[in-house]
Amino acid sequence: MNPYQAHEAFSGTYAQVIENGKWLAQFHSVNADLETAYEEVRQSGRLNPGQKFSGYTISGSMTGHQYDAEFIKRLTSFMRNPKLAPPVTNLLMVNEDPAVESPYKVQLYGVKFSSFPLFNGEHGTVVEQEFSFTADSFEIIEE
Repeated sequence: MNPYQAHEAFSGTYAQVIENGKWLAQFHSVNADLETAYEEVRQSGRLNPGQKFSGYTISGSMTGHQYDAEFIKRLTSFMRNPKLAPPVTNLLMVNEDPAVESPYKVQLYGVKFSSFPLFNGEHGTVVEQEFSFTADSFEIIEE
C-alpha cells in the first residue's frame, strides 16, 4: 500500500527564499541542483571501469518579478568599487506547505550569483528576472 496520499505532496506555492533572515518575496520560482562527479577507475580483470566519487557542484536559479533595483545594485556594487569583493551569501530555501507534516528546508552556503539581468522589459508584460548562482555547500535542515 502507498504510504503517501496525494494531498501530502508539496506545493511549490509555499516555497520561500530567505537571505539573512529576510524573505526575498519577489522570487516565485527557485531551484538548486546538486551534480555529482565520478572518476573512472580501471581495474585488472574487469572489462568496464569502476566509478569513484570525486566531488559535487551545486548550482541553481531564482526567478521573480522586478519591484526595485536593490538586489541587482548589491550584486554589482563590487564592480564599481575595486575595494569591494564580489558578494557571497547564504540562502535558506523553505517549503512550509501546511498540508505536509513537516517543512522541507535546504541551507545553501557560499552562494555566488553568476548570471543576472541588468535590464528587462517588454511592452504589456510584468518584468521577470532570472538569477543564476553556484554554492559551495549545503545542509538539509531537519526539524
